[in-house]
Amino acid sequence: MKTVAALYICTGQYVRLWPEFIASAKKYLLKQCEVHYFVFTDADHLEGEEEDPHIHRIYQAPQPWPYTTLKRFEIFLQCEEQLKAFDYIYFFNANCEFKQPITEEMFLPRPEKHEHMVFVLHPAFYWRPNYEYTYDRNPRCKAFIPMGLGRDYVCGGINGGEAKAYLKFCHLLDKRINQDLAKGIIALWHDESHINWYAFTHPKYRLLDASFCFFEGWKTRKPCYILIRPKEWYFDVETFKKDPPKTQLSPRLEAWNHFMMRVSRYLQRRMPWLPRRPRE
Repeated sequence: MKTVAALYICTGQYVRLWPEFIASAKKYLLKQCEVHYFVFTDADHLEGEEEDPHIHRIYQAPQPWPYTTLKRFEIFLQCEEQLKAFDYIYFFNANCEFKQPITEEMFLPRPEKHEHMVFVLHPAFYWRPNYEYTYDRNPRCKAFIPMGLGRDYVCGGINGGEAKAYLKFCHLLDKRINQDLAKGIIALWHDESHINWYAFTHPKYRLLDASFCFFEGWKTRKPCYILIRPKEWYFDVETFKKDPPKTQLSPRLEAWNHFMMRVSRYLQRRMPWLPRRPRE
């Protein structure tokens, strides 16, 4: 039986999201595999931990926004030695809820196709051209992707892969994020920007449909496998994220990025052979 480590962070008020996550995961997530849940939290108790030895609670102090998300790779690497024992490692955002059965064939990397990592298309950019992707456009940032380049925009809240590949991914992004922080730089969408840089520079991965990152209220005929629950249902998100530190681009760089966006749009609209995802 294949073994899977599911990583989950729920510090502070995010612990309110845990009960629905674990109930749905036990019902639908990789039932053919042995799944262990590594939960990084400051809570002194988690629902279900007494009766389920597969739930591992690891103390993690709350951090101000956006450091809980930006520094998540550092958090995961605290358990690196334990995680090495698993076949696969996956991270799930706190507000994920599984809605239908998810099998090995649907969700794990396919080595016969040289896949070692798995990412999920972001539903907000599913049908958009790449010049509309909100990659980090700051050339000084380690997550920088030039305008007009990039195949996919992936979500930051669900990713995984073979254990060895995933730990290597964590080490690389943790190093690059710390290099940015040493220069006072924070990527536009924090860890998600760095994950998209990784996907851009390491293109051999399994790309899952946005059905695995299904936003509440998304108008589509696609099936919903993993629902992203609005955090606003559980706590005041605006107060939690109030006045976060961020890197401000210069007016000159903003103007340059806008110009390059227009150039990319002009060129791509005149290239009908470019692959495009059909709207569903």
